[in-house]
Amino acid sequence: MCIRDSPRYISPLVNYVPASKTIPSPEKFFGRIMGAPGELAGTEKSYAYARALAASSPRVRVFTIGKSEEGRDILLIAIADEKGIRDLDRLKAATASLADPRRTDQAAANRLIADSRPIYYFNAALHSDETGSTEAMLELAYRLAVSEQPMIERIRENLVVLINPISNPDGRDKMVDWFYRYLKGKTDRNTLPRQSPPYWSKYTFVDINRDTHQQTHETTKAVHRMFHEWHPTVVHDLHEGSPLMMTWNGTGPYNPNIDPITYTEFLELSMHEVEVMTAFGMPGVSTWNFGEAFAHLYLDSVAMNHNSIGRGYETFGNGSAETEKRSISPGATTMEWYRPMPAPREVTWSARDNLNYQETGALVALDDAATRSKDMLRNFYKKSWDSWQKGLTEPPYAFLIPQDQGDPARVAAMVARLMGQHIEVSRAQSAIQLKDGNYPAGTYVVRLDQPYRNYAVDLLTPQRYPKDGEPPYDDVSWELPANYHLQAIPTADASIREAVLTPLTEPPLVPGHIIGAGPVYLLKDTGQESFLAARYRLANFDIQIAEHEFEQNGTKFPAGSWILSDETGLHDAVQSIANELGLDFIQVSATPDVPHHKAPAPRIGLWVPWADTDSIGWIRYSLDQRKVPYTYLRDEDIRSENLSSKIDVLLYGHVDLELAEQIEGLPKTWSPMPFKKTPQTPSLGTPAESDDITGGIGYEGLAEIQHFIENGGLMVTLGSGSMLALEGGLVRFVRRSSG
Repeated sequence: MCIRDSPRYISPLVNYVPASKTIPSPEKFFGRIMGAPGELAGTEKSYAYARALAASSPRVRVFTIGKSEEGRDILLIAIADEKGIRDLDRLKAATASLADPRRTDQAAANRLIADSRPIYYFNAALHSDETGSTEAMLELAYRLAVSEQPMIERIRENLVVLINPISNPDGRDKMVDWFYRYLKGKTDRNTLPRQSPPYWSKYTFVDINRDTHQQTHETTKAVHRMFHEWHPTVVHDLHEGSPLMMTWNGTGPYNPNIDPITYTEFLELSMHEVEVMTAFGMPGVSTWNFGEAFAHLYLDSVAMNHNSIGRGYETFGNGSAETEKRSISPGATTMEWYRPMPAPREVTWSARDNLNYQETGALVALDDAATRSKDMLRNFYKKSWDSWQKGLTEPPYAFLIPQDQGDPARVAAMVARLMGQHIEVSRAQSAIQLKDGNYPAGTYVVRLDQPYRNYAVDLLTPQRYPKDGEPPYDDVSWELPANYHLQAIPTADASIREAVLTPLTEPPLVPGHIIGAGPVYLLKDTGQESFLAARYRLANFDIQIAEHEFEQNGTKFPAGSWILSDETGLHDAVQSIANELGLDFIQVSATPDVPHHKAPAPRIGLWVPWADTDSIGWIRYSLDQRKVPYTYLRDEDIRSENLSSKIDVLLYGHVDLELAEQIEGLPKTWSPMPFKKTPQTPSLGTPAESDDITGGIGYEGLAEIQHFIENGGLMVTLGSGSMLALEGGLVRFVRRSSG
């Protein structure tokens, strides 16, 4: 079948769809071509097609790599020639062996490289309003399975291609429902309603792509599991934010803790794509001029941080399946060395045009990887080797993380974070004496003679972004000791390798203890993070707070320490909290002679404006993880009367909104705009619903917040959420710093 569209926005690689008598084409299965105007495929239909491909082709297999927060499968399609599909387990074992040079010497690596293949992984539909990549990848999967063109045969014979067609299935289905409810048939971009539902995942929106270090979302966890099972040579994210296609490689500064070979690899791949697609006559294909490649906290960064190649595209998505007349910003229409054939100032752009660019770029990249497959495997092995050797020959040789840093549970949490990245951590069985310090038994040790040494260094040392450089794409630090308020102490003493260490196989647990005897329980306040969770676990018990430092039975307790008198069920509750949260309680015979006051657990209300749910999603996640109850407050809940009857504390986080937007929310022009579950929109309405998400809190809502504060309520603001208090008139005589 031949695909006809604007000839400038198509290539000979995708201007046809191969025919098959036994394998269903996308057109036959969906009843339309991929990228047809006004149509989007949801998760159920997309996955049914992937399974139909696997059922009908010996070149395709389908796996489930996880489930979303709402219980949808996260699917993985594997494609290779028949031999590659039969040998998938062997090929996975080969890449795992190449990933660890400590058990694979150079001779063994050469044998593996000669008889194995790179694995190239595509990640689609992470950002849900970037709607094209799912359909591009489904058509690509069919093309790779069916076509007998020499280039496709070369790809099948030399690679294993993995495709995750919907990495965030909850968001995909929300976006599909939203499209059919609000966007279908609308083509005038200047008058479009909001193009996206307020949620893509349970907690966040765009920030689902900034989760690789902490792995909070199920999507992130699934992709990380995939990586450490398959060890793909390339992890390639598909985004839609730049005309007409930007293939990432970063402008610099580059992160010094990434092996430099990686930078040469993604530069080569990107330049090759620009060269080939420009030769096809496809305008607007560019590289370099996007981001800096210093921060590797995105989903594809699982590869960058583990000796593989992380890369991505930004193509020109409409955020819709309709064809629209689009203007291109002047900055993207000039001829540059990184953009040899610029886009025109104006285009009539279809969903199919977007697919043509994504799929053409993917095929060019796959052909390049297939042609250089052995070099890519050699580089993969060499980067792992380099990382291991640096740990043997260059200080620091290890990081030591003392257990006793005021909060053992927080220390254990940081160690668990490292282990979640497959960074090896051990524990000292006895005291360690080094030239630069002595450490007691129980100290955690991250020896750096390991394949992921570079990532360990990146996570455990400060980020030093050049002061005279361009502003970073994302201004954030991922230095774990700073984030956890802990020390990870580097050592230049190579004798650390002689210490008697026990490798950890599971994240450490730090149970607390109850010592002493008597009806009164004391809990020392030394800044333990788990105090918040403990307070709400004990919400049904009377807790007194010491107003001054005091001493009891030879132990000093700072101001803020807890005093609990015996009540029915208290001992069992305290025992449970000690075990779960790593807190140490002391039982004494009488209440200490110190001024104290009762501190009931406050009722928390978390305001989440419909106009921006993203950053506040991280607050919701943190509270949920700690099992701290709170009331989710929508704009309409703020507008309703008498907040004081519902909550004691109003928590309001960072939002990407100006003051007027914080008050007035989404324009009422679009009203009513329901976000709720209906037979026509079954995926909407989670994690909160509304009959109309427009209008914000309004000035009546601002007045309700003022009344809440005047009645003794406490409002806590974070980041730009403080703008509402400072510039909205809730507080007086305070100004934002001009610096």
